[in-house]
Amino acid sequence: MPPHRKHRNIYYGWIIVGVSFLVGATQVGAFQSILAVFLKPMADSFGWSRTVISGTMVFGSLFGGCISPFIGPILDKRGPRIVAFVSVLVLSSGLVSLAFMHHVWQLYLFFGVGRIVAVGALTLVVSVTISNWFIRKRGRAMGIAWLGPRLGMAVLPALAQYFIMTQGWRFAWAALGVLVFAISGLPSLIFLRRRPEDLGLLPDGDARKTAPYDAPTSQDCADDPLSALKEEPIWTRRQVIRNHTFRLLIITGSIFPLVQGATNFHMFPFLTDQGISETVSIMLISTFALSGCVGTLSCGFLADKFGSKPILIINGFASGIVFLAFYLAVTLGSAGTGWITIMFILQALNGILHGGRMPLLTKIWADYFGRRSLGRIQGLSNPFRFGTNAIGPILTALCFDLFQSYAIPFYSFIGLFFVSGLVTLYLPTPRLLKPPQESDI
Repeated sequence: MPPHRKHRNIYYGWIIVGVSFLVGATQVGAFQSILAVFLKPMADSFGWSRTVISGTMVFGSLFGGCISPFIGPILDKRGPRIVAFVSVLVLSSGLVSLAFMHHVWQLYLFFGVGRIVAVGALTLVVSVTISNWFIRKRGRAMGIAWLGPRLGMAVLPALAQYFIMTQGWRFAWAALGVLVFAISGLPSLIFLRRRPEDLGLLPDGDARKTAPYDAPTSQDCADDPLSALKEEPIWTRRQVIRNHTFRLLIITGSIFPLVQGATNFHMFPFLTDQGISETVSIMLISTFALSGCVGTLSCGFLADKFGSKPILIINGFASGIVFLAFYLAVTLGSAGTGWITIMFILQALNGILHGGRMPLLTKIWADYFGRRSLGRIQGLSNPFRFGTNAIGPILTALCFDLFQSYAIPFYSFIGLFFVSGLVTLYLPTPRLLKPPQESDI
């Protein structure tokens, strides 16, 4: 019996959200937070430098962006089920293989390839699949699904550290690989589907069967969730690349990964360089991660109510202001209780804003370009997104090595947040775009 027939009282899209949540949680197995836990034990075992070990993240991010343009069209045509299952299988197999590693090329092969499928395929699986199953409730569905990586970042590194302390780092890699496959491999194969129409359903669980198409605005979609279904546009790559809105979204969508990749990697040394204890620094980083859950959910709901564009504009400008305040509090403040409290408050706000960006950035693509070509379109954007994410930490490290300070890169990040707000401000009114005729290009 098809799985959607077993849940007549539950819109099947929410099962899709649940599986996407699990995929996002296990995707963290190839994130920086996991590799950081293994960094010292592997460096002690093999004598590898931290730069060599960390280079696997750059390798994986760059090549992950390169495969996304090929993964996107597969998702549009075939759906996420096989893509997700094979990607999780490759990721988990790579993690298990790390338990038998003896040479640095094996680290780049097993972890690097896992990182490639995590950022190049699984990220697309979550964003494209949720966008296909929801229109009116897309923001909240995105918010719930993107809680998965937040949970993964909170649980998997701690679990890996426990295994390292009790059984050793080789056992920890193997256990992590088995866990990743168990949590999301089989659920992806069993439950994931391309679009609700493939199962005789409609987005958001709506019962209506027909709807006109007239390039609806966000408010139209809120009033009539099916108004974008009939004759939804199909974009070619040539049409997308020539589109002005696509280029603006590329800019704003690349700024955030650059800044966040750099600050995630360098936040701990930045804090400790300013005389903040390691314990308090870890607590500040944990506050950032946990408060992101609030932002992920709240921004998703706000985007459904007010649209993605205005919330993303506010997020960009607010991120610049809050990050500036946090930087000044850390560099100019003292270790007194009052300043530490201010740092925690600002870091919580930073986390909320950061957590809210992922559902906003994934939802806004579907708001403009619809569902039928979304995989292809987002796949074309990912080389820029993950390319900037990869070079951010390296450029920041280079600036620090040259000037022995994080001032130049961190002030640059503040400026980039404001740039993202301005670029988003110049986006056209959120409205399902129609591709031009090939003869007009």
